[in-house]
Amino acid sequence: MMFTKALASCLLLTLSTPVLAQDPNCNTAVASNGGRKIGIVVDSSGSMESNDPNDLRITAGKSLTSSLVTGGSHPDQVTVVDFDGSATLLYPLGDPAKAGPSFDLIDSSGGTYIAGGLETAIDELTKGQATTAGVTGIVVLTDGQDSSATLLVEQLNRAQGLGIRVSFGFLSPESEPSDPAVLAAIIATGGVFSTFQNSEALQNFVNAVITLGLTAVDNSSSERLLLPGLTIVGNVSSTATATYVYSPISGEALNFTVQALDSQSLSVKLQDKSASTDVKTESTDANGFASILYTPAVASTLELSISTTNTTTSLFSVSLGSSVNRTFNLCTPNK
Repeated sequence: MMFTKALASCLLLTLSTPVLAQDPNCNTAVASNGGRKIGIVVDSSGSMESNDPNDLRITAGKSLTSSLVTGGSHPDQVTVVDFDGSATLLYPLGDPAKAGPSFDLIDSSGGTYIAGGLETAIDELTKGQATTAGVTGIVVLTDGQDSSATLLVEQLNRAQGLGIRVSFGFLSPESEPSDPAVLAAIIATGGVFSTFQNSEALQNFVNAVITLGLTAVDNSSSERLLLPGLTIVGNVSSTATATYVYSPISGEALNFTVQALDSQSLSVKLQDKSASTDVKTESTDANGFASILYTPAVASTLELSISTTNTTTSLFSVSLGSSVNRTFNLCTPNK
């Protein structure tokens, strides 16, 4: 089972009139000692003209680059690759502070060969004798319509073998995203697959990737954030429960939606950790969906747990709808 239009409708659900709220303080502290090698791979295919007319993927790429460590004795390095029917190395591995103009070269024309973009990034990140495992990561920004899922899985498996974490930002929930083999291969690298549609959710995607950790050695948060406007793919089994946290403000109306991406039944539990209370538990229905609506009376910390009794690993997607358009801040010592 793949994402459906029903899930897209949940993503766009307006719980009440949206209110803009700026969080003045750092929501999550994210530390890095630098010394990382990061690849940013951006879709320049013709489908992006309609799926991303406002160039959100380019904005996300620049935002990710600006989060990297550029000072100190161990600065990060970044490479920028774009792809359509073939891949182009726009910025060889180097100083993140000088990479910005390379994003302005990205257009929207041609076919979609994500595997080629990923292969080019891996080749650039692994050149020379420098260490790769654990200190290297790739973020792919695309609409997910790959011309060869088989070749993409091969490159994702190659990245996993080299210790490279790969995350995907997918810009069009209404269209068919990657198949289960691709989703599983992305998660196996330690990365995240997430969809988003607008500028607010785009920044939340960037924050989610940074909080998880661009690479395996990042001093990232031990908790996985669930942020408004994103749909995140995860996996679960009888021995591994998936847990996400969110800190709402008082009166923020929330809609947590989980979809099983295969035939397995899932249990979804929402807890208010601040009050040490269970809010609600739901199981996925015959269509694979479970939804929990909740409006906290006071600011709190919520924990959403997804579990199954099945011994085999199950893929799911989880999304959060909110009545408040919040801007989240991260503490990143990048200068």
